[in-house]
Amino acid sequence: YMKAVESSARRNYKKAVRNGYTFRRIDFNEHIDDVWDIRRSAKVRQGVMSESFINNKPVEITDPVSNSKTHDYPYFGIFNQYGKLVAYASGIVAGELMEVEHIYGHSDFQKDGVVPMLYISIAGYVMEQYPTVKYYCYGTFFGASPTLQRFKKKFQFLPHKVSWQLQSNK
Repeated sequence: YMKAVESSARRNYKKAVRNGYTFRRIDFNEHIDDVWDIRRSAKVRQGVMSESFINNKPVEITDPVSNSKTHDYPYFGIFNQYGKLVAYASGIVAGELMEVEHIYGHSDFQKDGVVPMLYISIAGYVMEQYPTVKYYCYGTFFGASPTLQRFKKKFQFLPHKVSWQLQSNK
């Protein structure tokens, strides 16, 4: 995956590593204050953020931890050298698919390449931890703004046609 992403994404990843940022899977509930700080760091991202999203502290997640390699709702984070969460993402693993649902970086740390580091690191984690996953995606391509489409191309999140089939475990 690292070889497939555009060179600017690789450079940003390497910049984040040089600056001491680290990646790991996180327990969302242990980082609620940092998540809220990240959310409040910018009022506009790919559009204006809702007031409730920015002004209301996130609530704890009460979903049980998954014990499956084929169905999970993981959260991931990028931490600075002081242990502060500066970017986070959530996703869903559903059989052959890993979809990043939300991804946010603190505006003060964007220039350090923390979001590219997060995308690339999630891909590596997924390849190691979820052997059934074949497809890594982030939202829809069509309908996204030209800027977001360009960003998605950089990370190889390109349009695909998907046909879903429900399989029984019986």
